[in-house]
Amino acid sequence: MSVPLGLRDKRLRGPDTLAQNVDDDPRGPKRFGWLTAPTVTHGNLLVFLIAGYVAFCVMYLGSAAVSRTAVELTPTAVDRALPFIGASIFVYLSQFVLLPYALVIARDDQSRSQGFYSMLLATLFAVVIFVCYPTSLMRPTPPADGLLGLIWRGLHLADTSSNVFPSLHVALAAISGAVLWQAKRRVLAIAWPMLISISTLTTRQHIVWDVAGGLLLALVAWRFTLAFVSYERTHAPDRSASR
Repeated sequence: MSVPLGLRDKRLRGPDTLAQNVDDDPRGPKRFGWLTAPTVTHGNLLVFLIAGYVAFCVMYLGSAAVSRTAVELTPTAVDRALPFIGASIFVYLSQFVLLPYALVIARDDQSRSQGFYSMLLATLFAVVIFVCYPTSLMRPTPPADGLLGLIWRGLHLADTSSNVFPSLHVALAAISGAVLWQAKRRVLAIAWPMLISISTLTTRQHIVWDVAGGLLLALVAWRFTLAFVSYERTHAPDRSASR
């Protein structure tokens, strides 16, 4: 009995391959998925960055406001062995450069969209954990004087001492690293997220278990987005691939 060509093709490729398929249509990326989201392009990236940051603040700070009494985490032997380095806050805060930079230089709209929605999904997953299992960590005493002291006081004012596990800081840095890896910025893809992850320990914002949880969160969000999210076609070809 002959099998229709279309069915034969699907049967040979399997559902996993279909979920990761990228259409060759010059109008932009298209993948098979359960959810359809707008494509993030160079033209609309600024709008997505602003909307994404607002959504992050609402979810992150909102979860801290509604959470019940947090469980205070105990540093491990590794955490106690690492020194507190006040100046590493500059590396810690460099994440606010890493995230938009990765999306700007992304390989194409496919990778840019993958990165953006993975970050958004990681935030959503993390917020669920923050609400269901709130955790906190004793904050270090920041430097008192100069620019360094001002930056530390600003961080403590804007951030919360809860929402510790998993480290969303690490998760978003790892996702940015995946986007940089696809863009063939291999050294940056490894070094920058790694330094940020280490800085979460040397600034005493997280402990080792938070970092491990953040890496796992990044993997889950990336794979979920890859498998279940598809992107609308754009009206013009992505020009970033020709850079």
